[in-house]
Amino acid sequence: MNLLSKLTPLLVTSLFLVACGSTETNTEEGNNNNTGSNNGSNGGTLALKTAASDAELESQIKTSLLNNYGTINDSFYAHTLETITSSDSAVAATPSGAATPTSSTNTQESAVDEADRLKTDGNYLYVSSVDQPTIKIFRAEEGAAPLVKKHDLTTINNAPFSGFYLRDAEGQLLTISGDGADAYPMADMWFAPYYWQSRQTEVFDLDISNPENPAQKAKLSIDGQLISSRRIGSYLYLATRHTPTPEGIKNYPQSQTDVALNRSLINNSSLSDLLPTYSINNGEKVSLFDSGDCFVTDYNNPNDQQSSIISVVAINLDAASPEPEAKCFMGDAETLYVSQNALYLATTGYQYTTENGISIYNGTPTTEVHKFVLEGSDATYKGSTSVAGHLGWQQDLKPFRMSEHNDVLRIITYTGSQQSSESSPAHLYTLAEADGTLKVIGELPNANRPAPLGKPGEQIYASRFIGDKGYLVTFRATDPLYILDLSNPADPYIASELEIDGYSDYLHPVGENYLLGIGKDAIADTISNNFNGDVRGAWYQGVKLSLIDISDPSAPFEKEKIIIGGRGTETAVSQSHHALTTLQIGDTLKMALPVSLHYTSPASSSYGSQDPRYHYNWTRNELYRLNINAVSGNISVLPSIISETNDSGINYYTRWELDRSVMIGDEVYYLHKDEILTTADITP
Repeated sequence: MNLLSKLTPLLVTSLFLVACGSTETNTEEGNNNNTGSNNGSNGGTLALKTAASDAELESQIKTSLLNNYGTINDSFYAHTLETITSSDSAVAATPSGAATPTSSTNTQESAVDEADRLKTDGNYLYVSSVDQPTIKIFRAEEGAAPLVKKHDLTTINNAPFSGFYLRDAEGQLLTISGDGADAYPMADMWFAPYYWQSRQTEVFDLDISNPENPAQKAKLSIDGQLISSRRIGSYLYLATRHTPTPEGIKNYPQSQTDVALNRSLINNSSLSDLLPTYSINNGEKVSLFDSGDCFVTDYNNPNDQQSSIISVVAINLDAASPEPEAKCFMGDAETLYVSQNALYLATTGYQYTTENGISIYNGTPTTEVHKFVLEGSDATYKGSTSVAGHLGWQQDLKPFRMSEHNDVLRIITYTGSQQSSESSPAHLYTLAEADGTLKVIGELPNANRPAPLGKPGEQIYASRFIGDKGYLVTFRATDPLYILDLSNPADPYIASELEIDGYSDYLHPVGENYLLGIGKDAIADTISNNFNGDVRGAWYQGVKLSLIDISDPSAPFEKEKIIIGGRGTETAVSQSHHALTTLQIGDTLKMALPVSLHYTSPASSSYGSQDPRYHYNWTRNELYRLNINAVSGNISVLPSIISETNDSGINYYTRWELDRSVMIGDEVYYLHKDEILTTADITP
């Protein structure tokens, strides 16, 4: 669509945000008109409890499987899921062993590493191929990066890697494959249960003490689709989803014959048939869990149970063999947030009814949150709760809706819609452990502080928590940036609100006094019909970089702004925060971000070049570079590294979402597709 009104997420909501954490129940005779319910409510009684026995765990798994597969199901959408899959990471540090200042992966938390397709130790670049399970190793030289090794691995279904973790001091490269994970965001939008059935997550442990001759030390294979992963020091943490599916089961039983077959297969399965297993080096399959490691969900309505098994897996990377330690629970999870001390899993629940095979959605979606405290390989369950709203539609941004500070979880959810008059489309909750659960200790808006977060029809575009402050961007026609004071978690309040043109998808701290917003410039729509007496939305333009002075939280202002390209221009940072590269040297924050630049006038257009709807053709892909003085806020733009240009003048451009870069001293290495360019490739 041309109009930036975010109608697409409304469609996504109807397709995917419908049954996370909730199921419908149909009778064997196929009568629909049953009501599914969300699991808990704001501050509800949602909790996990240790299964009293293997028999109880087996019974609950089978009950949920029978609810899903043991009745006639005419509705395609009845069991769909959405898994599209202190907060200051500040600036990259120099990796151990590197004599020159070197950037690292841009992460949400500075002490928590995240997997990505490009890692460096300051001497070599480790690259994951876009569409093959191949590692390309480049040697970092001045003005060049020659390929020194192409190392192929064997993965299930020849799936490309989900990302790397690099422990350069230990000479260790961890390569993760999520079985079918694809770089395109649409690949994570799963339409049916069979998408995540019979999946596996693979972790390859490679010895790179000689980077030009890597050697595989071990491979760990775990039943279940990878949700996400994190690394803290010498421990790797994975969250996976496993859906038990006895061989031969009918995913969508359409007759009593299908129902009878499914019920027989489910009832005749043993617990070991249903629980996920693991193997090392393709050896014997071993149960992932010991007795008592699994939880069942204590919902008010037993029909709310999900048949998926969520595993929290910890691996000691210093151990001689990657033996996993794991906990599990019956339920679901669509995103993972990890602080230095805890792991949180969150998913969306929605109320709906089914009539004549068609699901009708009503009520407010909820977000379920489960907390596990991390101590090495031990993940101890601490509590759960459910709050109103959901975490949005973009997988990369969901973790940024959460942040833990001083043992308090802050979470921002979306409760509005473009078609509603919801006074506050965004809500903030602060959560703390109490009596074996997570309890809401503060929220915004509230009776004493009723000022809304966002205006009717707006959506959440960006959020970031830094220390005891929260930053929230909502948008429909302009970009309100809200600064939230969270110093007293029981009484948060809006410190200020700043309205500027355009919006930010991603927020990044620059020193102590600035916040950089990366998103789009936009022009309010005064052409279309008004929306609730106001402008309908806005027409997005080029990529916008907005440097906000936040030194006085009560009076923020836009210090500098840069507009890159015209309407149609995109940056990979809007797809993944890993696409942003930063390196602090003295007072200067060096920054690079991949851009797909649109600035070529089309051969013909229905609009004049001054019309906000005028769309430019693709011009080139480039790595846009700039330096920001973290003290003065002054910005210097540096020459871009160009990877591809459109010399033919057609509106066609190649894949750019996975572009990445690293900085080693004054040198910049730009990864486009599977090739590396450097500053030596800059055209004078």
